[in-house]
Amino acid sequence: MKSMKVFSAFIVIVTLCFVTNVNAAISDEEYAQLREIFSEARLSLMSEEEKEELVNGNLTVSKKLYQITETVNGTFNYSELDPDLYETLMENYTNGIDTLDTTYETTYKRITIIDDYIGGNTHDVMVYTQWLVTPATKSYDVTAMRIDGGTVVEGTQDGTQLYWKDGAYNMVNYSWNGTNIRKADNGFGISMNLVNGASYFETDISANVTRTSQNAVAYGTYQHAVTDVTLDESQSYTISHNGFGDVLNFATGIRGSYDRMAGVSVSLTQ
Repeated sequence: MKSMKVFSAFIVIVTLCFVTNVNAAISDEEYAQLREIFSEARLSLMSEEEKEELVNGNLTVSKKLYQITETVNGTFNYSELDPDLYETLMENYTNGIDTLDTTYETTYKRITIIDDYIGGNTHDVMVYTQWLVTPATKSYDVTAMRIDGGTVVEGTQDGTQLYWKDGAYNMVNYSWNGTNIRKADNGFGISMNLVNGASYFETDISANVTRTSQNAVAYGTYQHAVTDVTLDESQSYTISHNGFGDVLNFATGIRGSYDRMAGVSVSLTQ
């Protein structure tokens, strides 16, 4: 998360090996604090500047862990779990414990919204999602945020898709003016085509937000495509409190293509 982020490229793919060493610029204690929010994989891709901004920032974090079960009839059941269970679930996942049974598929996703107060009326807001279990369908998922009582600063929007493939973590970067972003007066969304052949995913979007009300709130959601959709179809939505996760209101013909997972929110109180 950086203030006033501007990227010239539309989509850039970066490949690097996973490194777990703690950056010397921050202490072990500060690194542990960041691990309460981000995975080791995500932190390994952060610059020294980004880590320092986070540990020195004024952060408000809200996270939720959802268990989503798809029945044999194609409907979805949701349970909200203690978000701190994610690390235990991840340990089980990486140790090869199967989460499938004979009647339906269960997935877990932890979605986090982070408010980094910059100063004045400006906040840096991130919506960050971590997958547990490789999704069967890899198409255009959408991460989006809606701002109530504030505006997104144009040119600061961006996003990333992190994935594991061919023995390394890779990252796709999405820019504020690329073809995958859809912007509105009250927020924006980025469609990310999950990489075929990858076995682990994390995504995030972020932007600077100018608060215009004392009661400003940022809402975030991640909607997974359960059937194949095109980029255009994934962008058939408005940013609305009537939508999935209080953010994404898809066109009638597209709604059934997404898993309707609930969202997260954080008050921009400073």
